[in-house]
Amino acid sequence: MIFVQGWIKKILTGLLSGVIISASSWGLVYADEAYDVYNYDRWGEAIPSQAGYLARFSVSGSELGTDDFSSPGDIFIDHNGLFYIADSGNNRIVITDNGLKEVKNVIDNFTYKGKTLTLKNPQGIFVSDDDEIYIADTDNSRVIRSDKNGNADLVIEKPVSELYPENLTFLPQKVIADKAGYVYVVVNNITSGSVMYNKDGEFVGFYGANRVEKTSKVLWKYFWKLISADNMKKYMKDSVPAPITNFDIDNDGFIYTCSNSLTQELDAIKKVNAAGYNLFADIEVHFGDAPTADYSNNPDNSYVDIDINKDGLISCLDYSTDRIFQYDEDCNLLFIVGSSGNQLGTFRQVSAVESDDTCIYVADSQKNTITVFEETVFGSIVHQATKLYNDGYYEEALDPWFEVLKRDGNYRRAYIGIASAMINNGNYDEAMKYAKLADSQWQYNRAFEGWRTEFINNYFGIISLVLIIIATMVLVIVRHIKKAKGGHRK
Repeated sequence: MIFVQGWIKKILTGLLSGVIISASSWGLVYADEAYDVYNYDRWGEAIPSQAGYLARFSVSGSELGTDDFSSPGDIFIDHNGLFYIADSGNNRIVITDNGLKEVKNVIDNFTYKGKTLTLKNPQGIFVSDDDEIYIADTDNSRVIRSDKNGNADLVIEKPVSELYPENLTFLPQKVIADKAGYVYVVVNNITSGSVMYNKDGEFVGFYGANRVEKTSKVLWKYFWKLISADNMKKYMKDSVPAPITNFDIDNDGFIYTCSNSLTQELDAIKKVNAAGYNLFADIEVHFGDAPTADYSNNPDNSYVDIDINKDGLISCLDYSTDRIFQYDEDCNLLFIVGSSGNQLGTFRQVSAVESDDTCIYVADSQKNTITVFEETVFGSIVHQATKLYNDGYYEEALDPWFEVLKRDGNYRRAYIGIASAMINNGNYDEAMKYAKLADSQWQYNRAFEGWRTEFINNYFGIISLVLIIIATMVLVIVRHIKKAKGGHRK
């Protein structure tokens, strides 16, 4: 029976996929991308889907009026909309306008305490709301804080502390700063988390380390170490977590981290609070492609960058597939963008991702370009519904979610959104129906609990009366039986 149901599911998925593909001739599906646009249905199967973003153009350094980029390592958009590009191979920072049309400034040296500093393979760039530029000057083993004109007021170097082992190199890869001025640095191969400094550049400690995944191999290794002799223990290496690869910070000060480990899925994507705790650890979520991803041949995802925009959308850049996986703030998958290749919208080696209200920007360190993906009409409707729901406008979110289903009947996130909105509106019967269509056990349980509570409240009097009648009848019957038995003994 299960075998037959599986084949029926496959057939229905294929038929629905065929409808979606044929519908492209009617303008319902964007089919002009150089890669397969897909998402996941209620069964976790990868199926064709409408595109949330379309690749519009890519730019090189020469097209912006400067020298060609060489292995760009990072990009950042400041609060004024200006682009900052860490042009790693050319040892410079390129600043452009908000349309990526022309270069506004190029910084290749800095003035610090009367001395001139030059960059060497800068891999990370961050700009605060106070227009302070932080640069991970990787091969010079330092972080520089400067203004837009190259006037530096702080240089952060390797910590001198018992907490930071002397034999570890200091090769800063990425850098961010919070609103209080604390600076966080991802250092190559440091497994203790990011290195944290105060606003004066003084070493504070480590922050946000990943956890060790408790695989059978790790548990066996731990058990064997417990029972081994002391002279053998010194030759056994402890299991260590995967190092952080990159991070970003949102408007509320939460830091999001990613890891490019191919051997550990635990903490691949994290949302870290001030105490260093991963808030995503409490929810059941899988980032990246599912094991059923026919379009990706079930790869191991390896994340090299993560971006959080002002609406809380999370864009994860996967090095293995050259794809961007975009999620809402509750970790529901919204869109999958990009792929490997040479055409517009595909990549050879992704290195950085950034986004604003309507676009996603991706740096390619082999093509030496920045590619611009623009939000489609379908994408804007999904984002509108998501924002309304996140802002607490549950009823207002229903119309755009229903519009999403008109355009893509397999879009699972819409069913989840409708179920959530109806739960908050108290329409539990309909919520259970849409939660079932989404195959969301968690939403269904929420809806059922609401329905059960409402049912008990509405019919409490009747239920109580029925229970009293039943209890009275049982009591009468029991007494009658006892009386009958007593009379029989006489």
